[in-house]
Amino acid sequence: MARKKKVYHKMSKKQRKYLKAIRGLDRTRHFSEGGTLVQWMGGPHTVTKNKKKYRRPAPGQSIT
Repeated sequence: MARKKKVYHKMSKKQRKYLKAIRGLDRTRHFSEGGTLVQWMGGPHTVTKNKKKYRRPAPGQSIT
């Protein structure tokens, strides 16, 4: 069986490290200016059921 090749991302590690640092600075500036976590994350998110796992019970059957 052949070995799988490693999948490399399009960006180099150096570029990702640089972008990570910029995001960290943006985050600290946001919170130092009085921003909230909800604003930083883009507003509240709703939770939905996993529709693959959920099944409608037959009449007279309880949900487990």
